[in-house]
Amino acid sequence: MVRNPIYLGMFGLMVATGLPYTTWWALLAAVIIFLSGNRIRIRSEEKLLRETFGVQFDEYASRVPAFFPRHL
Repeated sequence: MVRNPIYLGMFGLMVATGLPYTTWWALLAAVIIFLSGNRIRIRSEEKLLRETFGVQFDEYASRVPAFFPRHL
């Protein structure tokens, strides 16, 4: 469903924990920081994967979204 299921799971845990235990503005700030950091991390990891696997990774990446699933 996604290329980075661990990061998606961490995001879900953060949101699920934040909803009952923090204020909306603190959760919003955490979401923004988390998504920004993940974008940087995913880009750097995918650069290494493209260098290693080339066209095979590009084909895989075109079929499978990086973070948020297209279909549920």
